[in-house]
Amino acid sequence: MNRVLLSVVLFVTMFTSSLSWSNEAAREAVVGIVESFRTDIVADKDILSKDPVLLESRVDNILNKIVDFDDFSKKIMGKYYRRATPEQRTRFVTVTKDTLLKTYGSSLLELDPDNIKVLPLGTQGKGKETRVDVDFQMEAGGLLNITFYMEQSEEEAWMLSNIIINNINFGLTFRKQFSVMMQQNKNDIELAITAWQKSLAKAS
Repeated sequence: MNRVLLSVVLFVTMFTSSLSWSNEAAREAVVGIVESFRTDIVADKDILSKDPVLLESRVDNILNKIVDFDDFSKKIMGKYYRRATPEQRTRFVTVTKDTLLKTYGSSLLELDPDNIKVLPLGTQGKGKETRVDVDFQMEAGGLLNITFYMEQSEEEAWMLSNIIINNINFGLTFRKQFSVMMQQNKNDIELAITAWQKSLAKAS
């Protein structure tokens, strides 16, 4: 094998090994979050079911490790983000985060702690995101499949960029919903944010 060919083989081997390790690091980040759900939420469900403020605080502590709510909210606002004032952007982030914590946090109490499985990594796409699938068994029966799309931040931390629950793409769905609310409220961002808050609350 000549030197040029050997160099190419070594480069490809090192590159693919680096990608594999990087993807596995994304999976490990999800494993850590799932374990936090198990130990900090489900294990204390008897207490948390009677204390919604404590539940919200616990969920907030977990999600803050992997969710950049500023970036998440920016993606939901889409093209309207540039038109929003700094105050409106801040309000949208607060409304989105607080409402999601209140309305979806309680659903974590329904998980069966002995039947949560982070699946092995499958074939990945060509983008920067790493797909990690997790199967959650609900205590009342039924399987909840959640796909975490993870992407490295500038600080090289793995953060959640999107989530799909039972084939429902939440990032895309939320973005479409907010766009509809902008149209229904004659492109008034203030009114649309208020409508967005009410919409999220109804989803509980």
